[in-house]
Amino acid sequence: MRKITIVLSCVSLLLYSCGNNPKVDEKSREALKTKITEMEDSISALQKKSSEPIPNLTSIELINRLTAYYTAFPKDEYAADCLFKLHMKFSELNAEEKALEYGDTLLLNFPNYKNRDFILESMASTYDVLIEPRDTSKICYYYSLLLKEKNLPKEKRDGIVNRLKYIDLDFFSYIEMKEKVVSR
Repeated sequence: MRKITIVLSCVSLLLYSCGNNPKVDEKSREALKTKITEMEDSISALQKKSSEPIPNLTSIELINRLTAYYTAFPKDEYAADCLFKLHMKFSELNAEEKALEYGDTLLLNFPNYKNRDFILESMASTYDVLIEPRDTSKICYYYSLLLKEKNLPKEKRDGIVNRLKYIDLDFFSYIEMKEKVVSR
């Protein structure tokens, strides 16, 4: 019995010492943010110097830093920005499935995200143009969510409503059909 008490006390002490220490959390939060900013600045400098694509290892390092922040602080507002950047970075790398995963995570965990309309449009267009075979239910789902956004410009709203009318056409057939109508 005495051994169990000592073991439980040690485990409790260990858990307490590894628990949420606000000063440590804040330091690690700021350190991770700084690492992300440094990598973004480095990428920006590389892009200004050359028109060559950014090396994949550089992109992967940014992805690792963004993922580390989101994993460590999943409820933090900056975590939402990390998810947004992960969505964009994977889209840029033509890793659409991963981009969609991070987009969905962002929409699920941060339903009032400041760039929600952008993410919804990106998700819908990715499913519409890049994912094979096409999943029209996903396209409709994201466009329908986008139509619920209050600040959606009328022209964009009309375009989405029209796209949904012809959802049976793949994106390129839809564009071709629209061009024929305009040229008449």
